[in-house]
Amino acid sequence: MKIRCLGAVRTVTGSCFQLENPTGGLTLVDCGLFQGGRQTELRNFNTALYRPGEVKSIVLTHAHMDHSGLVPRLVKAGYRGPIFSTAATCDLLSALWLDGASIQENEALWKSRKNSRQGQPKVEPLYDRKAAIEAAELLKPVKFENEIELPGGLIMRLFTAGHILGAASVHVTVPSAPKSPGPSRAVLFSGDIGRRGQLIIEDPQVAPKSDLIIMETTYGNRLHKDLVASSAELVEVIKEAHKDGGKVLIPAFAVERTQEILLLLTKAWHEDLIPKDMPIILDSPLAITASEVYLNHPELYDAETREMISLGQTPATMTSLKITRDSEESQKINNLSGPAVIVAGSGMANAGRILHHLKHNIWRPNCHVIFVGFQAQGTTGRRLVDGAKVIKLFREAVKVEAKIHTIGGFSAHADQSELITWLRPQLHSGLTVALNHGEETQTLAFQEKLKQVFPALPTLVPKWLETIDLRTLTAEALIKPEEIAEEKPQVAQAELLSLRRRLDRLMIQLADRSEPLTPDRLASLEDLLNRAEEIALKD
Repeated sequence: MKIRCLGAVRTVTGSCFQLENPTGGLTLVDCGLFQGGRQTELRNFNTALYRPGEVKSIVLTHAHMDHSGLVPRLVKAGYRGPIFSTAATCDLLSALWLDGASIQENEALWKSRKNSRQGQPKVEPLYDRKAAIEAAELLKPVKFENEIELPGGLIMRLFTAGHILGAASVHVTVPSAPKSPGPSRAVLFSGDIGRRGQLIIEDPQVAPKSDLIIMETTYGNRLHKDLVASSAELVEVIKEAHKDGGKVLIPAFAVERTQEILLLLTKAWHEDLIPKDMPIILDSPLAITASEVYLNHPELYDAETREMISLGQTPATMTSLKITRDSEESQKINNLSGPAVIVAGSGMANAGRILHHLKHNIWRPNCHVIFVGFQAQGTTGRRLVDGAKVIKLFREAVKVEAKIHTIGGFSAHADQSELITWLRPQLHSGLTVALNHGEETQTLAFQEKLKQVFPALPTLVPKWLETIDLRTLTAEALIKPEEIAEEKPQVAQAELLSLRRRLDRLMIQLADRSEPLTPDRLASLEDLLNRAEEIALKD
């Protein structure tokens, strides 16, 4: 069997692996959105690479959009096969895909209005609500450890990954073919690996032996703070903001991170560690819906969470908690005087209600912004973490005076040490490990660490569009250029929009400097203008 790497190799987003089925057709393990910079986001339009007409089944490790968000796009292109995942993941996806469709439709509408003023064609959304609903109808819940035969002959089992509710590692067995007798082969897709001792969910499981493990490396070059220290840091920021009369803005992922933060705030509130008169506002319809899904799956809780529930320490018992579902309630938050904690999506501050709260508060010195998850390259969150002095929000340049905090201990991803701990019990003679789902520097650093810790372990770091042959366990590029030439007008529109954004950012940076333009900056600006003009003049 050959495994084509369609995403999350030498980058974090767009997770997808394309497997050849023994009896024909293809299976996809994950099918996620690319997020971040221009080149990566353009990949979302290359539907032909996924060969939706040949795909017989899709298996999703978990509900995060960088692992699942492109499925409605394939459904829009004609895919009608089963989509396998755990019951909790299926419940979350029904809400996430609809939310994603609304974002895609609104963005396409905004682009189309802008294009119409310039005599340009309308822009179609990546996918719409109809495709999201049809995708949800294809979901097939699977229990952990149950053996499932996929269409096409592969055998699949799911094991707890410990990342978010319902997250799984996918173990796939490839039976020996009748015309090519020999032993069966097995591959384990780690999905996103969680941390041991994480709140709410159980620790990761050890899966059966595999010939190949495709393993995530999001934090392959760093160690997290522990949860106790991170919780204490969160409490101190809230207390400082309360003293100064400022807002605490927490851009949080709707699934897992929001629920974990709410549980920590609940515990701190009951123990009088944070002011009880300080409003705590959950301003994310998607996170509210996801929290309801969490409540429906107590069978997946760990012992610590079950104990907190038994003691009555649930978010519902916090009298300072306010939940805002509709946009009118959300807008009223901006008129709220005095200190408050506002938890809103999105987690990378690249969309959603958090952008409005940033616009109204990030220029205030008594505002605090706390990032509690990974920030991909090219996102607003990443620019703030990297120290941006000015950011653009709703086409307006806003100066950053707020204090920016990054608290890594809340990450749902294992760090370098925890990744090694996860891998150790799965080692055996004959195993090869392919590293994915990490920025290139992180992945290569983790590969070097593995060479130090396990010198005899063969490792691969595939590139985008490379294919791993499970028989030889080598990676090679088999993609022909014509395979990625699809939907040129749509891709050009997306590329042009990205170039416009880059120009806007450059102009903001230039406006914030007192010195004159240097030759290198003039050259950079001229290159961008030439490229934008070239795309605009294309048929």
